[in-house]
Amino acid sequence: MVLEEEGRLSNPVQRRLSDLDIDALVGAYLDGTSIDALAASLGVNRTTIISHLDRRGTARRKSVRKMTDGSVLEAAKHYAEGESLKVVAVRLDVDPRTLAREFQRAGVPIRLRRGWPPST
Repeated sequence: MVLEEEGRLSNPVQRRLSDLDIDALVGAYLDGTSIDALAASLGVNRTTIISHLDRRGTARRKSVRKMTDGSVLEAAKHYAEGESLKVVAVRLDVDPRTLAREFQRAGVPIRLRRGWPPST
């Protein structure tokens, strides 16, 4: 018999959503709640939310670009002045991954993080 490490589950319990939960999540999504917010509030993975929306035939919203060309230029200016990607992202209220994607799209080179070895 293998003993589980205290405080950790070797097989986490999956949360099953009731039909009422699914009705509520579809309604909330149609009212504008994001997939990530629904997943967090229901304690499930975002792919679970997407699966339920798809099974109910709910059309999903298109991703909307979070930054404008002007905000990317502003971010690039702060980044060029030495601010980190994370600091600039917080300044503009976007996720650092969003900012990195926008920089890549705009051709703004991204510095290596301090302490990281150069990629080969």
